[in-house]
Amino acid sequence: MLHIRPESWMPKSPIDVFFFDCDSTLSLIEGIDLLASMNDVAEPVKAITKRCMSTTGLNLADYRKRLDYIRPNKMQIKQLAANYSTHLTPGVKEVIRLFHSLDKKIFIISGGIKSAIVPMAKDLGIQPDRVLAVDIYFNDDGSYQGFDQKNELTQANGKSICIANVLKENERSLLLGDGFSDWEAQDFVTRFVGYAGLNPKAWVQTHSDFYILQTNIMPVLALGLTNEEQQNLTGEDKASYAAGLDAIKKGLVLIKEPDNVHHPNS
Repeated sequence: MLHIRPESWMPKSPIDVFFFDCDSTLSLIEGIDLLASMNDVAEPVKAITKRCMSTTGLNLADYRKRLDYIRPNKMQIKQLAANYSTHLTPGVKEVIRLFHSLDKKIFIISGGIKSAIVPMAKDLGIQPDRVLAVDIYFNDDGSYQGFDQKNELTQANGKSICIANVLKENERSLLLGDGFSDWEAQDFVTRFVGYAGLNPKAWVQTHSDFYILQTNIMPVLALGLTNEEQQNLTGEDKASYAAGLDAIKKGLVLIKEPDNVHHPNS
């Protein structure tokens, strides 16, 4: 198969800000679908999620419809938070630790429920104010009341809007995500990396310049660091980078060349 030289895909200048999707990216679960299963409404909710994440992107009407089906209570949100943390995607801890060691800014950007995501973020050393997600509200008895309908992440192109608001002038950025709503934000970051995880989306794979086929996200290290940055790594960080690079060499990352065709780098 065609071997693509690292010079063609390695960043030429350092990336300052890294954005990570949450559901089915940082964590292997799809949070809204798990909540739906708790309340016996899995079938209609999963159908909406599949359509939004595969082809159409999210919008306010679909966001509201899913939560109206589920009506999650406060205790269920705590259960979801625990599930996020216990189902971390392989490589996440190593990736976040390495980027933090290089003083990279890290954001979680998600249409998910913020109070369920923050505990996982804290475990990873990500500040709560760098969790871009949606607030939901409860009645005094803990029952579901509603959600923040003005939050851009509940609407079409929400991630694009949030990223544009966060980035400072001349900051270089990378977004890793598995769904259509991640892909549609690609023009607002320096580099978009699609991710298959446990539930690959054909549209995202076909239209992403970079696409990780394996579950482990360590290839984002090789796709996110310059040659100079990686040469200065030591110890566990160097080993993590090498693991990500090895996955690229084995063809577990699709890289789109100027001919607009994906090539596995092996």
